[in-house]
Amino acid sequence: MSLLSPPQIPLFRITLFYGPEAVEGASDSVHCVFNVKKRSWKGGIQVEVVMKKNQITQLEGFLQFPSWLEDVLSGVPAEDQGEYLKKSQDLLVQLLCFHKLQVFIHQGIRQENIQVPGDSFVSETDEVVQREAEKIKRQIYVELDLVEAENEQ
Repeated sequence: MSLLSPPQIPLFRITLFYGPEAVEGASDSVHCVFNVKKRSWKGGIQVEVVMKKNQITQLEGFLQFPSWLEDVLSGVPAEDQGEYLKKSQDLLVQLLCFHKLQVFIHQGIRQENIQVPGDSFVSETDEVVQREAEKIKRQIYVELDLVEAENEQ
């Protein structure tokens, strides 16, 4: 008898559909839309996750994102840094929305398209992002393909 157990299969498959984009009619918010599929569901749903810009700014501060990014991009040619800055900001917002979605799912999710409002799960999202800070930065680093650039130097 094997003592090895099979790897845990996630209960939900979550993929980014699009975003971040400005929320129409709300200049203080951005949103990402995710496709969420539970293994037991016949089909997936779309969940729109709204984040208020002031929360994003607070979390950037907690993560020390601007200074971290400046350090990370120090080895990137100056002419390419603008593109990296925009991409890193998009990745950060996507990850913040993803973590807010995870909080929402943990509270209980039904099989229906839904919006998670910007003023929902604020403290819970802050808590998760603070706990996962290093993983978030690492994921952005990897997504920017800076690992390959680092290995080439």
